[in-house]
Amino acid sequence: MRRHAFHAVALAATAAILSGCGTSGGYGFQTSGNARGISSIIFSNGSGQTNVFAVSPTGIAPGPGAPGPLVQVNAQGVSGSNNVVVPNASFTWTAAFTQSPATYTSNNLGAQKNCAFAVPTSGVTLPDISPFSSTPVLYYQAPGGGYAPLAPNQQSSTVFVTPAQGVTFASGSSNYCITVTAIGNGAQANLQVVVTNSP
Repeated sequence: MRRHAFHAVALAATAAILSGCGTSGGYGFQTSGNARGISSIIFSNGSGQTNVFAVSPTGIAPGPGAPGPLVQVNAQGVSGSNNVVVPNASFTWTAAFTQSPATYTSNNLGAQKNCAFAVPTSGVTLPDISPFSSTPVLYYQAPGGGYAPLAPNQQSSTVFVTPAQGVTFASGSSNYCITVTAIGNGAQANLQVVVTNSP
């Protein structure tokens, strides 16, 4: 009888925990692989700096398959108030133009600057830059060192962001921002990648 009572309590507690899970906050649960979820995501660039992501629209493509210059974005899942690293966390990614007031971090001292908005070079509509589009800005490093567009729902802990095609700076502005979002292991976070010649 005791064992049945304990089993019923355990099932009720599990149901209560799972019903409180969501992708917008709190502690998440991974459904396969590593059984631990993450409570937040930490981003860093290829130099190891956190939250500094700038790419020049006139830079050089770093290798085969890259449509132009790229900035590296690494995502690391952490858990709890001590930011314990959750190993093997991977994420799906998406990107969109920043269309509301936002700031970006311009150097490793944390200086903030305002994001301007991208404007289309022709027509009135900005292109879709998500992985579902024909003009994506998210890439991954393929085996052998080349680059390829990130596929929809492809999981990775690192992506590379390139300036968008078919857009330019607004009149009087020297930048535009792209909001890049990582989703995985019960957490979601985004960052601003600035496209500019003068970060």
